[in-house]
Amino acid sequence: MKEESRRDRKKEVCKMTEQHLKTKDIARRLEVSSSTVLNWVKKYNIPYTVNANGHYCFEEDTVLQFLSIKKQQQQDVSHTAEKSGGTVNRDVMLERLAQAEENVQLLERMIMNKADDIVTFQIVEQRKKIEALTKKMDRLEKQIQQQQDPELRRKQEDTAGIAQPGHLPAGLFQFE
Repeated sequence: MKEESRRDRKKEVCKMTEQHLKTKDIARRLEVSSSTVLNWVKKYNIPYTVNANGHYCFEEDTVLQFLSIKKQQQQDVSHTAEKSGGTVNRDVMLERLAQAEENVQLLERMIMNKADDIVTFQIVEQRKKIEALTKKMDRLEKQIQQQQDPELRRKQEDTAGIAQPGHLPAGLFQFE
């Protein structure tokens, strides 16, 4: 049901008047980011309309809702800080820092391994292309050599059983 009402509100197109505020206007007033405002709209189901450009539009009275949400968020943060004593233990901070450094090093290793895999793949592909070109060159060299050396070509034809013009095939006549 929430999803349906949200869709209905999106279908309404607001006409920009003095009473309507865009997301960036709300964000400026509350001194938060536009993405925070949009998150609150979704999380707390704050009513909005959409203008012709697709921008969210809010009534002036929704500013009060946003203010109460911001105050609640701030109270939650301060309450959490009070629970933890308001300060972070030095050992806990060092432990978290060490964990963060480990995570960075792990990510760096993963990136290096991925880079190595990519380079290896590229080398293998290049090697395949080089081998194919080498085979082609070998065949072309043999063809060129055969064209340049007629005696070699005749010998190859003789061994293949092909008769040369003006010559009788070997073994056709036997002399005693």
